Amino acid sequence: MTLYEFIMEFFFLYSEPLDSEPFYNLYETIIIFPELFFTICIFFLLMFCVLLSTSRNKNYPLILFSALHLSILICIFTFFLINNNKINFTTTFFNNTLIIDNLSIVSKELILIFFICCLLIIKNYLIKQQINTFEYLILMLFSVLGLIILCSANDLITAYLSIEIHSLAFYLLAAYKKNSIFSTKAGLKYFILGAFSSCMFLFGSSLIYGFSGTTNFDDLKDLFLFSYPTNTTFNIDLVFFGLIFILISLFFKLAIAPFHIWSPDVYEDSLSSSTLIFTILPKISLFILFIRIFNSSFLTFIDYTRLYLVLAGLFSIIIGAFVGLEQRKIKSLLAYSSISHMGYLILVLSTGIVTNLHIIFSYLIVYIISNLFIWTIVLNLNFKTSYPKKTNKDLSDFNSLVISNPLIALILSLTIFSLAGLPPLIGFYVKMSVFLTLIENTQYLSAIIAIICSVISAFYYIRLIKIIYFEKKITSHLYFPLSYEMSLFISIGFFFLIGLFLTPNIFYLFCYQFLL
Repeated sequence: MTLYEFIMEFFFLYSEPLDSEPFYNLYETIIIFPELFFTICIFFLLMFCVLLSTSRNKNYPLILFSALHLSILICIFTFFLINNNKINFTTTFFNNTLIIDNLSIVSKELILIFFICCLLIIKNYLIKQQINTFEYLILMLFSVLGLIILCSANDLITAYLSIEIHSLAFYLLAAYKKNSIFSTKAGLKYFILGAFSSCMFLFGSSLIYGFSGTTNFDDLKDLFLFSYPTNTTFNIDLVFFGLIFILISLFFKLAIAPFHIWSPDVYEDSLSSSTLIFTILPKISLFILFIRIFNSSFLTFIDYTRLYLVLAGLFSIIIGAFVGLEQRKIKSLLAYSSISHMGYLILVLSTGIVTNLHIIFSYLIVYIISNLFIWTIVLNLNFKTSYPKKTNKDLSDFNSLVISNPLIALILSLTIFSLAGLPPLIGFYVKMSVFLTLIENTQYLSAIIAIICSVISAFYYIRLIKIIYFEKKITSHLYFPLSYEMSLFISIGFFFLIGLFLTPNIFYLFCYQFLL
């Protein structure tokens, strides 16, 4: 038995019988130590960067990449702390406002892994964009802090505070390029609409608290499970009204139609490195919050919320399929692709069956890995010729990729095919599992509409393949080869994606265990 395991067992066994507040607080502190370590490291990194970057003796050095490497190191240490913090039971602490279970632990590990991948991807892009300020990375770390706390949120107030931590960092990341009017516009739009959605979440939480007397997820679950619908001590209609406000707020955060209007503009006008973070990181945490609220605490309301979930999911799929056909820029295309994919996941949530939740996480993981590949290529391709644009935004910019980098063109094409859900790639299996789930739950109309829109959305994915391989090269731009590190990263990740295709059952078993 390690020293860590001994301390955990000692304080778990002896804190409650002794009824001693210091013992119990120390046990809770040990449980949440990974988050405390991550927070302390952020502030130490901030102080280190401030002192070193303003040092006259060091000649005012640029320390962005030192901060980037330290950020990766912090995430690695936090990952191992979380992994070492695994327990065989579910426990709540800090007055039941936070929860530690297998779902929260594995989701935090996935967020840290994907964030490390994002940091590796954006390194060369930061050089190209001449972003030399360490504050950019500090904001990213604070956003990750909010997301990993959100994974353990067991109370509406804790969830709100966690969302605000990562949202405030996201607003600043969107508007970080101060000399760009587009970046400033993106940050302002994101801030205004994000603040509006936060107000709706807080208003919905206040309604639920006012008419039920609690904001704790476990208490709400017990209250509605054993009292609903016979209990008349609180107004069910007003509680449901508050739940709808929370639902709309989360639709805003996930860019679910019809509350997606901020997403294409913010994605297009922000720095591409910021857009990568917006696209990848929040999905896991927000869907875990969705599960804790709508598939646990308010599961008894599923017959009433199902209609709203189905309508929002179908509307997102339709908007993503048809409006995506008109896009001519890669970031806008990926924005509408994200809207469409989130719609499929909302349809799975609408079934209200806990055993279907592993489908959500298998779909999310494949979606995130596919997007990581695409963003790695988009952010790290550099033109050989003099070209007025600094970033590869237009789809037509990829028309000579097969000449300059044929292997990268092949990997990008296969990744896009997987994202489109074409067989025999892993994206086909996860999308097919969504359709089968809808059919098994007698949502036949939803399944038919989703299949038709999936076929329509495949056109704009295939159009990008057409541009890469078959577009007439009237004006074309050659690219420098990718760096050794990026080539290795893409190769390892691509073989991992192929491995998921060869062994989908093992992948599904992992996702199923993820939820136990």
